[in-house]
Amino acid sequence: MKNWINKIPKEKLQRYIFLGALILVFAAFFISLALINNNDKPPIENDPPGQKDPNDDEDDDDDDIVEEFFQLPTSLNNYDIVRKYYETTDEEEDRKLSLHVFGSRYETSQGISLSAPNSVEFNVKACLSGVVKKIEDTALRGFVVTLEHENGVITEYSSLGSVVVEEGDTVEQGDLLGVSGESEYDNVGNHVHLKVMKDKKTYDPEKLVGKTIEEFE
Repeated sequence: MKNWINKIPKEKLQRYIFLGALILVFAAFFISLALINNNDKPPIENDPPGQKDPNDDEDDDDDDIVEEFFQLPTSLNNYDIVRKYYETTDEEEDRKLSLHVFGSRYETSQGISLSAPNSVEFNVKACLSGVVKKIEDTALRGFVVTLEHENGVITEYSSLGSVVVEEGDTVEQGDLLGVSGESEYDNVGNHVHLKVMKDKKTYDPEKLVGKTIEEFE
């Protein structure tokens, strides 16, 4: 090997050494340039678990929540309120309509009774979404269905002639509960008696129409 190098002319050897050094310089330059470009790029970060892109077009679950407004338990356009909720400040005529007369006794009404024209039977529907808490079949008040709602609100539907739900059922607002009927306790013909309660306090259903549960006062 040494003999072979000694046979190369001095000028030629210097030229080879120079070219080799030049190649190494260029190689080092391009490697350094590549490293600099990589360092200039911002790091790619994955979104932390449980976080969504603010521009994500997926619908949130909250968008599916529909606020409910209290409604009376019938879809009839024409109905009569044959029993009023008792208020001491009401006119005398309304106070008379808010008394349950049973034999020689009377009680003040803690709800309202609705009747269809000509006292025909009609479908009775849930005023709000909730769960069927209790169903009773009584001699004086007919079938009684009690629903439990959010915020401790209870609705009670009595004087029903028949029932189509069972205890523990989940119902949506407007779902059918049963059919109106007659009762010995409230002798006003075919009707449904509706009572609304919260924290052992009763409310006038007529004044709740169009309100949310949070607005019950």
